[in-house]
Amino acid sequence: MNLHINRRHLSLVLALFLLYLAITYWKTVARFIQTIWSAAMPLVVGCVIAYIVNLLLRQYEHLYLRIFPQPRAQRFKRVFGIVLSYLSIIVIVALVIRLVIPELVSCIRLLFSNHSQSVNKIVSFVQQNGLFKNVWKHLDLQHLDWQKTSKLLGFGVGGTMKKIVTTASSVVTTTTKTVIAIFFSIYLLIYKEKLARQFYQVMDTYFGKIKRPFMHVVKTFDESYSSYIVGQCKDAAILGVACFVGMQVLRMPYASMIGVVTFFGALIPIVGAILGAGIGVILIFAVSPVKSLIFLIFIIVLQQFDNRITYPLVVGKSIGLPSVWVFAAVIVGGGISGILGMMLTVPLFAAIYKLVAEDIERRHLAKIE
Repeated sequence: MNLHINRRHLSLVLALFLLYLAITYWKTVARFIQTIWSAAMPLVVGCVIAYIVNLLLRQYEHLYLRIFPQPRAQRFKRVFGIVLSYLSIIVIVALVIRLVIPELVSCIRLLFSNHSQSVNKIVSFVQQNGLFKNVWKHLDLQHLDWQKTSKLLGFGVGGTMKKIVTTASSVVTTTTKTVIAIFFSIYLLIYKEKLARQFYQVMDTYFGKIKRPFMHVVKTFDESYSSYIVGQCKDAAILGVACFVGMQVLRMPYASMIGVVTFFGALIPIVGAILGAGIGVILIFAVSPVKSLIFLIFIIVLQQFDNRITYPLVVGKSIGLPSVWVFAAVIVGGGISGILGMMLTVPLFAAIYKLVAEDIERRHLAKIE
């Protein structure tokens, strides 16, 4: 008993001492944490990729077992699922690029052609008034400080070269981290059952008392995020395809690009649809103001149909978060981390809301009993 108490006191003293060191040497600690976080970032990204790809992997493995139910064929299930999952993502990205790039180039050309007359007028004005000639005339080359001028020119060239080297280094670093993250995600997916068993062993050995509630929290968060990702992607895909088909029927320009923008915009709760519609109106307005008005009416009708019929059927109440809390999650997430925060905080709030509701109900039943 005394030994147990002494160990508790020793742990408390050690924790307070570590807290004191962290506060006293906070700059060094923060720099150390930043270094560790930067080094671990590819692994964190790999975990996120593996989590998202695993949603596809489950479906492909289920399909494989239906096609090849023989026990001998099951050893190829994981390879089949991983290859098809990543191949599906590559095909989707390639299709998006194929649809967006040609129309984006056409849109940029149109914008430049609309402004070409203004540019030509400016050039003509400069040439007619001889502005460069007047500047050159008043420039006294004899009294010019060539030493300072050469330093300025050298600084400009050196600064440009420095930016080029920095940009190239950043591109190489980002590419390397991306490759590491992808390979790490594949590793996680191949050995996910083995890693899960090891995790349970660690929980049983060191955290046996809190294992059950902790795993319940993890399961709740997993269900919240997986339901949100799958449902939101399905609804966004339906909305994007419907937008593309409708624009083709109405003979609207940039149907492919705006359909893709609508898809990605629909992934963002509440504000995503407004952003997608606004971008579409601006792009079409450059071609025809009348068509932009028609598109605005069309997209409003489409979004109302999605909000009232498609979204409840596809996503339903799987998240289980009231609309007021969805709005609060979007505002908080946007303030913390922009668009990415808006997308991630909704399932986070949904999981917390579900856990708090379960705890309140459990306490209420305990009081009644």
